Amino acid sequence: MAEFDAAALDAKTQYKLLISSITPRPIALVTTLGSRGPNAAPFSFFNGVGSNPAMLMFSVGSRDGGAKDTLANILEIPEFVVHIVSDAIKEKMNVCAIDYPRGVDEIAEAGFTALPSKKVRPPRIAEAPVALECRLLQRVEVGRGPHNVIIGEVVYFHFHDGIVDERFYVDVGKINPIGR
Repeated sequence: MAEFDAAALDAKTQYKLLISSITPRPIALVTTLGSRGPNAAPFSFFNGVGSNPAMLMFSVGSRDGGAKDTLANILEIPEFVVHIVSDAIKEKMNVCAIDYPRGVDEIAEAGFTALPSKKVRPPRIAEAPVALECRLLQRVEVGRGPHNVIIGEVVYFHFHDGIVDERFYVDVGKINPIGR
């Protein structure tokens, strides 16, 4: 059996062990808006956390000790849109993972179509089969990174046609989500 004392491992090694062990995990492609424009970035530390109200969470790390664009934008405008990434849009999602300078519109760089949201200011991505408009409920700073757990209340649901039936059951096969 392979065993490791977490205290003896650096952060990168701990990340590799954790990210590869907790599977499958959905990938959230999150759009935000700030004074420098829109931003889109994928996050694999993501999941639902409750249904009354509908809530989800994702974790944002730091960039050189400072806030990544997603976090900076959420702190400025406490709203965001979480998109479920399907196999059909995974290559464009990967473009959004590039560490562009602040102010670059990853939605445009990836060739996605930005649509206005219904209840929040950040745009949503037309190509994503599911888009969940959210308002920030809580930010929890954790770890030495630091990492920021963002908890949002889902205020509006968008699904491509044919994914949700009349009884509100979602056909996951029609989403064809990818995960880590």
